[in-house]
Amino acid sequence: MSKDSPVFLITGCSSGLGRELASAALKRGFRVIATARRVETLDLLEQQGAKILTLDITSSEAELADFAANAIAIYGQVDYLVNNAGFLQAGAIEEVSPSEALRQFNTNFFGLISTTNAFLPHFRNRRAGTIVNISSQGSALGTPGGGIYCASKAAVDAASDSWAHELAEYNIRSTSVQPGAFRTEVLKPTNVSRAAKFIEGYQLAHGAIEYLGNGAGSEAGDPAKAAENILAFVTDPKRQQLPLRFVVGDDAFVSLKAFYTQQLVDMEAAEHWSTGTNYATT
Repeated sequence: MSKDSPVFLITGCSSGLGRELASAALKRGFRVIATARRVETLDLLEQQGAKILTLDITSSEAELADFAANAIAIYGQVDYLVNNAGFLQAGAIEEVSPSEALRQFNTNFFGLISTTNAFLPHFRNRRAGTIVNISSQGSALGTPGGGIYCASKAAVDAASDSWAHELAEYNIRSTSVQPGAFRTEVLKPTNVSRAAKFIEGYQLAHGAIEYLGNGAGSEAGDPAKAAENILAFVTDPKRQQLPLRFVVGDDAFVSLKAFYTQQLVDMEAAEHWSTGTNYATT
């Protein structure tokens, strides 16, 4: 790797897509700072050349500011912040308690916001930087049995959009990545937080949870290929602008294309009721 190559800081690298992103970035010659709550899970990435740091994205503002300063000091800069850390809270929305929902948002949304805010002064001072937010196809599809998770990812999409607009004057880019189902640990029973409350019925929600759980480890999506495509897309020197959304995964492309197409059809069908709401002009 070159001492002038871009620096990636990636959260949630203990397994899955985060680990694959870090490994792929190293193979491409980028400098990588890989993070996880348990730093011992990053030994392999360290052997591959990554710098490793402990990071809990739900830490306090002061702790995250110290973390950002320490991370930036390693190479003197961070060019790409990849917000990947998160988990899946399962259960019909009614089953998920307020404390469970708050824990989901504290990690998937507020932790992502706070971590990014810790690096924004660095990006703004350099007038450069790219924020890559790992969301989910569920943010649009509203997957039954994962409504709170989907809501947290929809919030990520919205914040990512706002950053793209707000930070453009500083030459900072932001995009939200919407992956489909990939063969990672995210759906394995040990990594899914099931709602403590169980309500009889909810056949669709409970069935979806069981279906996804039973399919864990046999998903068609290859996370290594996803990581390669994400990196190639966001680092392409010909692409100065990034779209607000980047869909990755054969399943996600089909599902989200159908979703957005239907949304447009529904919107146009309701145009008569959607418009004509201004004050009358004289």
